[in-house]
This record gives sequence, structure tokens and C-alpha cells, in this order.
Amino acid sequence: MRQLSRKDLGHCAFALTLGLGAAQGCAQSSMQNRYIPADKLPWYREAPSLPVQLAPLWGDRAKEEAGTLLQTPPGFVSGPHSHSADYWAVVVRGTWKHWVASTGEGVGLTLEPGAFWTQKHTQLHEDACVSKGPCIIFLFNKNPYVTEFPNAPARK
Repeated sequence: MRQLSRKDLGHCAFALTLGLGAAQGCAQSSMQNRYIPADKLPWYREAPSLPVQLAPLWGDRAKEEAGTLLQTPPGFVSGPHSHSADYWAVVVRGTWKHWVASTGEGVGLTLEPGAFWTQKHTQLHEDACVSKGPCIIFLFNKNPYVTEFPNAPARK
């Protein structure tokens, strides 16, 4: 997958300035300056069966407040899923769709870089990268966050 450009990083910076709770962490006395060049982001796969990669910016999203980049290939469609915590999201790169089938929220909306949405925990929703290139999304969660697929086969 491609590296982040300066424009992409600018969208990330914009996301951070939205007051998504990151300012609270900045006020802590243990705050240290930290720099991660785009080509050094620690991308990893959350689930081997999905073509999705995550790069933690701060925190461990499964355990605490965190800021994370999510990257998908073009044409990715998530299928119905939910999360164990509320989250806030900003499109950094690509064209994204996010919708809640049960309520109609977000249906028909196309989200370009800089677009923002929120998602309530435990509510089934779907996502798709509808651009010709990869999509990158900035995610922020205040509480521990796990992705759950209700129709996934049980692990043995």
C-alpha cells in the first residue's frame, strides 16, 4: 500500500485539531514530543482474513484511549460489524462510505478527505472504500475498542 503524503498528514493534523479528546492527553504532565515519519508508521493487520491495516499513533485502542490510522485497499467493503466503544473518524485519503442500515444514517453519503463522522458503540454499520486508490481513515476512541463481526464463524 502507498505511503502517506504531506497532504494526507495535513488531513490527520486537521483531525487532531477537531478536539477529538487528544487535547486532554496533551495536558498530562507525562506528555512527550513524539514524531513518526509517514514511512515509519507501524502498520499491522488487525485480522489476517481482512485486507485492513492499522497504525497506532498513540495508545492501544484495545486497552485505552487511542488514535489510530486505518488503511484499506480500493474496493474494500467491511460487511456488517460493530465496535465495543464509540469512535470519531476523519477521512485522510480516498473516498469512503459509512452507513447504518437499520436507521438509514449515512446511506448515500460519500465522504472525501477531511469529512468527519461518529459511530455509537454496539451499533451494526458498514464501511467501504469507493475510490480507485487506497483509503486511510483516522480513528479516535476514548474507551477500549474491539471490532466485532456478528456473522463471523466461531473460532475453535
